[in-house]
Amino acid sequence: MLCPKCNGENGNDAHRCAHCGASLSVGLLEVVRGNLPEKIYFLKPRSYSLGRARHNDLALTEPSISKSHARVLYENGAFLIEDQGSLHGVYVNAAKVQKATLAHGAQIQLGNVTLKFSLLGSDGSTEQIAEFPWIEQQQLLLSLVQTLNSTLVLSQVLEQVLDAVMRITRAERGFLLLADTPEPDSYPTVAGLKLRVGRHKGGPLPLTDMQGLSSSVVRKALETGETVATGNAVADPALGTAHSVILMDLRTIVCIPLRSPRGEADGGSGPPAVLGALYVDNQETSAPFSAESLKTAEALARHAALAIENAQLFEREQRTIEELRQAQTQLLQSEKLATIGQMAAGIAHELNTPLTYIMGNLELLQAHPLLDAQKEMLNSVAKGSERIKGLAQSLLAFSRPSQEALVPLSANEVIARSLELCHYQILKGGVQLRKELASDLPRIMGVSNQLEMAFINLVVNAIHAVDGRGGVLTVGSAQRGDDVEIAVSDNGPGIPDSIQATLFEPFVTTKPEGKGTGLGLSTVLMVVERHKGRIDFTTSPNGTTFRITLPAAH
Repeated sequence: MLCPKCNGENGNDAHRCAHCGASLSVGLLEVVRGNLPEKIYFLKPRSYSLGRARHNDLALTEPSISKSHARVLYENGAFLIEDQGSLHGVYVNAAKVQKATLAHGAQIQLGNVTLKFSLLGSDGSTEQIAEFPWIEQQQLLLSLVQTLNSTLVLSQVLEQVLDAVMRITRAERGFLLLADTPEPDSYPTVAGLKLRVGRHKGGPLPLTDMQGLSSSVVRKALETGETVATGNAVADPALGTAHSVILMDLRTIVCIPLRSPRGEADGGSGPPAVLGALYVDNQETSAPFSAESLKTAEALARHAALAIENAQLFEREQRTIEELRQAQTQLLQSEKLATIGQMAAGIAHELNTPLTYIMGNLELLQAHPLLDAQKEMLNSVAKGSERIKGLAQSLLAFSRPSQEALVPLSANEVIARSLELCHYQILKGGVQLRKELASDLPRIMGVSNQLEMAFINLVVNAIHAVDGRGGVLTVGSAQRGDDVEIAVSDNGPGIPDSIQATLFEPFVTTKPEGKGTGLGLSTVLMVVERHKGRIDFTTSPNGTTFRITLPAAH
């Protein structure tokens, strides 16, 4: 397809000449009667097929039009129309024709549809292409109403709004910027706004490709609250010295501020809140956008602000609902843990009663003369009874209400009670337990059952980390200056990079659905901080180590 301005060769899908930047549209067909979804069709210097079937270049979905009704030909700088054996024929200015040249203003009748043919100027400027603003206005306002009614997903609203503004202005490039975003570090910043969507005439534009987006223009629109429009930014005294304008040799620029319509509706004394800005520009032409196009774009911006604010409110509500759901889950988990504590106290008391009988009778039996085999059997029973008694005492201590007052404790004794409570999980997981506990450790100041709960969480997490791997669990203690360090290590696959930064936040977990709440490590952190200690970890594909450091008692 040859450019009508410089005769440069372009592809059939091109909208502007790749050589001179001129618009390739040289004519248009406007629907003046008939029910068609599109009201205007721009024509480039090439041939088009017209008909009801969707494979046509111009698909006119009207029942009275034949599947392959006619062809519009471009020959020697002029457009012609030719009948393709249609059922009802082709009429030009009320006369039936087989083939006819189309003059400016010609009326074409195809079935029940009437089209008006118009020629555009050869330079294809923005002003000339926008000769039919009411058609664009109707299409874009309809598009925005559909946006408001069809979706509350913010990303979809932003895409549709920017696409609509670019269609009405015929801009080569466009951006939509927002003031409010839940992820402030994930989007580039321009004049204090976050760049959310970018487009050029060929499709989406990466947000990283924002070269030449004039922060000066955006800032001026935000400060004045008015649309900033210039047909030659380089020559504009207020903008010509801006780095972006000089760098990109920018010409036509329009920036429309997006203001909250609710502030105006509420009759507030202050200015409406700034939601963001719509920014479009042309690098190839200095022809300004038409006054009608700007009016339509500004009307569109007012509707867009409402659509964007609704979508933002919907997103906030969704986040609030999710936070409430997580809080409810945490509350249920806390109630479950409290119930387990009460059950543990009851179980401990129930175990102590029969244990008293068992251990008393053992003492009586051991006082009688026994064979060696009988003594060995009774010793085994005695050991088992002592183990059950120790477990019952650990359950009872763990289930008692926390005493906020810190008392001197032996770190090794707290570790031993924690491992006793985890004995079943260690056996079930087939984990090899290694203890590397230093002797003669100074005592620490703490609340026993709180520290036990923290250590149990670390041990259980380590067991889960080596699940099915026949892993090794190492629990150690050591003195580090004036502190006591307790370490829990495993040889599991390590912690994923994606969650390491948020590992101690509530509800962060690597376990599958139903296997964990993500509250364990946040609970450990809370306990350690209450004891004026600190916790850190090291991790690799060969394993993970958590270290709790607590101040020694003085």
